[in-house]
Amino acid sequence: MDNLTERDRQAQELSGEIITLARNSILVNLRFMDRAVGNFRCVPNMNYGFASGGGFVMYSPWTLIISYRQEQNLIPRNLLHSILHSVFRHSIVGPGIERLRWDLACDIAVEDSINGLGRDFLIVKRQDSQFSVISMLREKLPALTAERIYNYLSSGEVSMTRCYEWSELFAGDQHDLWYGGGTPDQTITSEIDLRELWDDISRRMQTELELFRNDSSALTQNLRDINRVRYNYTEFLKRFGIHSETIRLSEEEFDNNYYTYGLDLYGDIPLIEPLEYRDKKNIRDFVIAIDTSGSVKGEVVQKFVQHTHDVLAAQNSFDTSINLYIIQCDDEIRDVEIIRSADDFDRYFIDKEIKGLGRTDFRPVFEYVGKLLEERRLTDLRGVLYFTDGMGRFPEKAPGYDVAFIIHNDSMRDIWVPDWAMKIEMQGEEIMGL
Repeated sequence: MDNLTERDRQAQELSGEIITLARNSILVNLRFMDRAVGNFRCVPNMNYGFASGGGFVMYSPWTLIISYRQEQNLIPRNLLHSILHSVFRHSIVGPGIERLRWDLACDIAVEDSINGLGRDFLIVKRQDSQFSVISMLREKLPALTAERIYNYLSSGEVSMTRCYEWSELFAGDQHDLWYGGGTPDQTITSEIDLRELWDDISRRMQTELELFRNDSSALTQNLRDINRVRYNYTEFLKRFGIHSETIRLSEEEFDNNYYTYGLDLYGDIPLIEPLEYRDKKNIRDFVIAIDTSGSVKGEVVQKFVQHTHDVLAAQNSFDTSINLYIIQCDDEIRDVEIIRSADDFDRYFIDKEIKGLGRTDFRPVFEYVGKLLEERRLTDLRGVLYFTDGMGRFPEKAPGYDVAFIIHNDSMRDIWVPDWAMKIEMQGEEIMGL
C-alpha cells in the first residue's frame, strides 16, 4: 500500500469511513454482536474485492465505494456476513472438503441467519431471490447449518450447475483466504489464539441470545450447533465399563524357576506364589434401554446398539458371567432381552423387531431396573445407557447407579436431563457414521 496514488489514498480514507459506519450500524442494532465486531479486523488491500478470513476481512477501497453507491445496505450486510463466518468458524476447512459446495453451504447458513434477524438496515436486493432456495432446504433439513447443508449438497440431489447458480444468490464475500491465504499481518495473534478467541465470542453470543433474549432464530441454531460439545461416544463407552480386578497368571512377571525350586527344596512350599493380579475392565451387570418411540428411527437404533456391542466386544469387556439387559421401551416396557454371552449379543441382531413407537416415558425402565435389583437379578450393576431423543418424563429421584442418556438430537434444541445423569448429544449422521 506504500505506492498508492493520491486518488487511492482518498478512496482508502473514504472506504474506512464507510466501514466505520457499517460497524456502528451493527453495534447499535445488534448489541449482542459487540465483542464479535470489536475483535473483527477490516484491512484495506487492493488485491482483494471483499475477502473474509479467520477474524478479519480484506477489502478493496474502490470495490467498497462502488458497492456503497449501488446499495448502501450492502456494506453492513456483507460485513456482518463475513463476521458470522468467523463466529461460526467456517474458515476452518477440513481435509477433503469440496470447495464449491462448502463455500455455498457456509454462505447459505450465514445469509439465512441474517435474514432471520429482520432488521431494516440489513435488507438487500439479493435476499428476495434467496427465499425459494431456503424454503426448499427447510423442507429437507431440520436446521440450516453449514455442515447439514454441505452434506445435502454432496448427496447428489443438487447438480453442480445448480450449486453455481445458488452461489451467486448467497455470496457476500470471497473465501480465497480460507484455503491457505494466511492472515493480513504475520505479526498478529497466532491462529491458535484466534480460534480460542472466536470460540469464546461464539459461546458468549449463544449465552446472551438464549438466556437474556429467549432467542430461537437461525442464528441461535447455528451457534448451538457449532458450540455443541462433540463427544466421542466410543471413548465414552470404554470409560463407562466397570473396572474390576481379575486374577490371572502373569507369564511376564511369574518366575517358574523360583516356584519349582521351592517345591524341590521344601516339599510343598513354593518360594513365590504362581498367581499375579491383573486389572481388566469387565462388564457384569449392565442395562441398555432403547427408546422405540415414533421419534427415533429404527436404522439409527440398530446402528447405536451394534456399535455399542462392537466396542464392548473389541475391548473384551464381556465377562464370563455378564448379565446384560437390552430393553425396548416407549411409555412402557415393550421387550426385554437378557444377554449372557457375546454369542447371545450376536444373535440379538438376527431379525430383531423394533417394538413400541408410542410416546416416551423414562420412568418405567428405572422402575423395572429397581425390581431387578430388589429381586437380586442384578447384583453388580455398572449402569444404564438410555438411547433416546430426550423428550420424556424423568424419575424424580436419582437412582443408585450411573445413568447416561445418549440423546439422538437432530433438531439442535436444548435437551434437559436431570443433574444426576450424564448426557451425550449426537446427530443422526454422527450415529450412522460410528
